[in-house]
Amino acid sequence: MYRPSPVQPDGANVIYSHGVPALRTSIQGCEVVAELTSKGERDMNLNLYIRNNSDSIFTFYPEQVQVHGYNHARQKTPFRVFGADEYIRWKNTRDALIAAGVVVATVATVVAINEASGGGSVGDGGNTYNYWSDGLGFAYDLTWWMAWTIPAIVDEPLSPPAYSPDFLLRPHTLYPGEAVQGIVKVRAKPEYKNKMLVEVPVNGAYVQFVFDRQQTYRR
Repeated sequence: MYRPSPVQPDGANVIYSHGVPALRTSIQGCEVVAELTSKGERDMNLNLYIRNNSDSIFTFYPEQVQVHGYNHARQKTPFRVFGADEYIRWKNTRDALIAAGVVVATVATVVAINEASGGGSVGDGGNTYNYWSDGLGFAYDLTWWMAWTIPAIVDEPLSPPAYSPDFLLRPHTLYPGEAVQGIVKVRAKPEYKNKMLVEVPVNGAYVQFVFDRQQTYRR
């Protein structure tokens, strides 16, 4: 995970859910919460929650989210931000290439063993190789939004946010009082993860969040 930077352009406050920090702020009459985590050096999850507390109607487009990374020399570069369907196509293609590589390596190994043992020709015995992906590779907490939206006393409890079955954010029209939450997938450049600027389009404006690389200390 990445810790929120002490200085935030839009005055966001740090909140915690299950010990993981996120940033929360308001813009254009909307509440926005952002949490940034990663799986490996390149695969990043931007968890977003947006509630429309304004009187207007607007559509949120995840593919318009912008993420930039900074290296230690303060040089800036854009990270790749995926739309939901774009990410699924990208991941399926990558998984297929990995699976093909595994098949080639396995067949080469079997051929080498067979030749070394003086055996005959090698076949697959009529078997079909099937490779499958274990979904999108992350678990999602649907109760995340409750960490900051349940006060001690409420006259009108807030409605739960909308979400996609695979938890990836897609274009979503928000009417007054409605909310949406989910993941925007980001492909990072490891050498530019010293600091990250996240810009989220909300109701005609961009809200900014800044995250720092989580430091590991030795004792």
